[in-house]
Amino acid sequence: MTSQLKQVFSNPAYLTPEIANEIANEIMDGHLTSAQIGGFLITMKLLGKETQPPYIASIAKAMKKASLKIDIDLPLVDIVGTGGDGQDTFNVSTAASIVAAGAGCKIAKHGSRASSSACGSADVLETLGCKLENVTPDVATKIIKESNFCFLFAQLYHPAMKAVAGPRRELGVRTIFNLYILYLLTFSLGPLTNPANPKRMVVGVFSKDIGMIMAKSLQLVGVERAWVVCGAIGLDEISPEGSTNVWELENNTIIEKVVSPKDFGLPEHPLSAVRGGNAEANASTMNQLLDGTLSGPVLDFVLLNSAAVLYIAGLAKSLPEGVALARQSITSGKAKAELLKFAKLTQL
Repeated sequence: MTSQLKQVFSNPAYLTPEIANEIANEIMDGHLTSAQIGGFLITMKLLGKETQPPYIASIAKAMKKASLKIDIDLPLVDIVGTGGDGQDTFNVSTAASIVAAGAGCKIAKHGSRASSSACGSADVLETLGCKLENVTPDVATKIIKESNFCFLFAQLYHPAMKAVAGPRRELGVRTIFNLYILYLLTFSLGPLTNPANPKRMVVGVFSKDIGMIMAKSLQLVGVERAWVVCGAIGLDEISPEGSTNVWELENNTIIEKVVSPKDFGLPEHPLSAVRGGNAEANASTMNQLLDGTLSGPVLDFVLLNSAAVLYIAGLAKSLPEGVALARQSITSGKAKAELLKFAKLTQL
């Protein structure tokens, strides 16, 4: 056991964000036993540290340090819903990232297979012919330089997380490693640990209670501009129904506001109209969308979220302009071309 961990166990007040980072580095390096990891996780939970942004950021930095690295100096953007909302909607963040890429945005999307829903981002992309496990750091760097869309498969980039998988299951309670905003690691390994280090992001959380926690955590890990969003009906995306709470990070400050489809110039739709299915069904919907043959609720749902990405990326000066750019990306065939190019570049 490390001296730092001994100190924490004997005097919990000793645990600072810096000490948490040191211990997390030891975990990622495989230097602690399952019992020691479990003790640390429970200590974090009992002290209430796992909901404090400085501690969340400190653990995220250790995870990022242990991840496979992508060394590329380009203005990258990510959009991710962190899961846990139980709504089983269509893969809107994946679709929005492809549409935004077609509009000229450099996307490095970090995601995983489904954990609580029928179809995760990796599931739908694999069904569409993408070989995600081939997208190693060298391949990802090539893809990002040659195109606008790249998907980084979380399990591939975070091999050190195997060290906490066993203790996390055995503890049977939520801990900081699946807190990253309550399930963040379980679902996508999330925005805080994207190995491409995007500086601009749209992040969805399923509870308003954790919106500011996520926004402050993003700020602490170096994200420069972001929207953290939570549909008022409990959706980890910008909602097609009702209002969406937004925590906007810009110029090192965070402001809270509320948006609705009318702010984008789009009609409202009930959430039931944008439910997803399994990977095959969602892949079929994705193809219809990108072929320009889809209209109605799912299209508008994707336009909402694409517009936010383009706004955060600085390619659109307003949300309605973002919608127009996203629509043009689809109708011009550029969005579909980005997906096909990515799929082709993954065929090694």
